[in-house]
Amino acid sequence: MDLKPLAYNGRDEGIEISLRTELRPGDDVKNVVTAIHSLFPDAIVEEFEAETFPSKQLAEIVCDHLSFEVFLEILRKQAILDTAMDAMGQNIQENQTIFRISRLAAFAGKIAFVFDDMPLGGCFEIHLKGVGLSDWIEACTWHSGRQHIPRQLHDEVAMDATGEASTWHQ
Repeated sequence: MDLKPLAYNGRDEGIEISLRTELRPGDDVKNVVTAIHSLFPDAIVEEFEAETFPSKQLAEIVCDHLSFEVFLEILRKQAILDTAMDAMGQNIQENQTIFRISRLAAFAGKIAFVFDDMPLGGCFEIHLKGVGLSDWIEACTWHSGRQHIPRQLHDEVAMDATGEASTWHQ
């Protein structure tokens, strides 16, 4: 029997979701905001003064109280829920975690997790915080394949710190 996953979004579920990114010289603010809105359509981004290239602007964009609904829909469409669970849970401490995703991938409406150096185009740092966060991450990334190969955070099949798979199921 295939069970349909619940529609998680982080809102009214006790999970606080926020995004941070640094605007550096050469970054196009409009493109960065477009990338944010492709994953978090409800994000409120403050206005930045238009600058000509090359910009000398160094600033930080912070978006709080985000919905995870579109983000999770994209993870499901890309079929990377196990990767997402591992990436989101890799730095979990108590009831909070931080993970990074590529801004260029987000601009294209995709999600690519970042584990090492800063990728071309920069990255978004996503912060999750809330009571029962580990259980919430496992639940919001659940898929029917886990009926056959059960998974949980930090299990023996979790990816390593560099993002490499530690095992492969066939």
